[in-house]
Amino acid sequence: MLKKVVLAVGLIAIPSNAPAQQQQCQLECRITGQAGTRVTRRCHALNASDCANLGRAESGGNKTCRGYITSNCVQDR
Repeated sequence: MLKKVVLAVGLIAIPSNAPAQQQQCQLECRITGQAGTRVTRRCHALNASDCANLGRAESGGNKTCRGYITSNCVQDR
């Protein structure tokens, strides 16, 4: 009986070998001017709430931004 309990506890403690995907905040801004519309993209290490707040904070004037969580973040070059 004791061996079964130890075995069950040991199985619970084994970590998964599956790789976890890293989530990042993608900040995407559209800047409208006389020359047309330009899109910029930046990556940030933020949680979902802070990511959305960053999008709202960066918006204003001729610049409209949105922040969203993604596993495939694209950075401007």
